Amino acid sequence: MELLFKMNLNNAVERVLHVPGNYSGGILEMTLVTDCALPLDYVRNTAADVAACLRSHSEVFRNVRLNLLYWKSNSDMENRVIPISFLQTSGCFEDYVVTGEEKSLDALTAKLKLFHARSKLILVLADEALLVRDKDEVQKNMKPFLGKKSLFLCRNDLEMKWRRGTELGMV
Repeated sequence: MELLFKMNLNNAVERVLHVPGNYSGGILEMTLVTDCALPLDYVRNTAADVAACLRSHSEVFRNVRLNLLYWKSNSDMENRVIPISFLQTSGCFEDYVVTGEEKSLDALTAKLKLFHARSKLILVLADEALLVRDKDEVQKNMKPFLGKKSLFLCRNDLEMKWRRGTELGMV
């Protein structure tokens, strides 16, 4: 990861955590969503870089309850609870399988709203093109909290960039 991207990621995470009513101390609960359409090496390296960046930035990330969500398809999403240090060692990706199924942001946001709304920070590793079938449904799922807690780390062929959930043009 580039230094500028790391600084921007840290600043974006700080903005998410300091949203009024979001994080008030104690053990942080966060969710990392990995799109299983991404190559394994990219996911391993990016997750390790993100974990290292966050852990070196703040004491809050030394002890985190991390939900790792494999986004395999619209109907198949597997959740695991792991220590954040496992992202750096890549031990949590041993049974990662690349799937080419078409997925929509509608199903992901519904799952996050239902099962991961308690997380104070949601990071999504995904491709640049996120399919939206029903914009109104995505907006409904992202409000009132998910849009403020979510950071989308989108990959295209040239670079990786992040966007807040509220900046996706949907909320």
